[in-house]
Amino acid sequence: MIYVSFYRITPNYLCPMVNCTKIRNKQLQDFDTLPSSARARLLQTSESIKLPKGSLIFEENQSLNKLFCIKKGACKFSKMDSSGQEHILRFLGEGEVMGKRSVATNLGARVSAVALTETELCCLDKLEIQRNLEENPKFCQVFLDSLIQDVDINESTRILFNSSKGIKSRLAKLLLYLFKKFGANEKGKLNIKLKRNDMAMVLGTSPEYIINLLKNFKGLKLIDIKKRELYVLSKSGLELMAL
Repeated sequence: MIYVSFYRITPNYLCPMVNCTKIRNKQLQDFDTLPSSARARLLQTSESIKLPKGSLIFEENQSLNKLFCIKKGACKFSKMDSSGQEHILRFLGEGEVMGKRSVATNLGARVSAVALTETELCCLDKLEIQRNLEENPKFCQVFLDSLIQDVDINESTRILFNSSKGIKSRLAKLLLYLFKKFGANEKGKLNIKLKRNDMAMVLGTSPEYIINLLKNFKGLKLIDIKKRELYVLSKSGLELMAL
């Protein structure tokens, strides 16, 4: 699978040092625990970027000099095993943060992050974040709380994606998870378009099997598929399938 690093993205997507106009992030309480002077410094050293779908934001073991706040879009965390097989660990959306562990500890990233859709990020300077962790106890506590929250999210996601249930049940759970996390329009179309290959990686099966199961779900009128877009027609039906 080929990804494009955002450092090599065409200028139509990446404009050097365009500052973020505001920092909105629910995981870090919109940085409201920082004094106004500290928030102003963060904005002055920030960078707003737009990335096309499939962009590699950072890779496993990479040392990061930015904290990435997702303003719009969706991303995935994944790791490679010894045989070169990708394993998807988590999906992230608007208001979530990437790179906290690496920025706080100076260690390399534990996962790779890739944009699943066209994504807009607010990138915050590592040194400014570390300065605020040292100088602002309330912000430090919020930051630590977010790291603990990440552990809880990772554990619950691991259980969801790797339960002892069959693939059909887990696929229903995955569709419900995407529906809840990213939402859908009034017709039930999921706001995130996930590749069948990604679904297969998450559930530990083949893309062909996922395609067959989706056709089965469509035949039961649980979902619809139009131009590779997924529509949830019966949330209650998927919930029964997930049992």
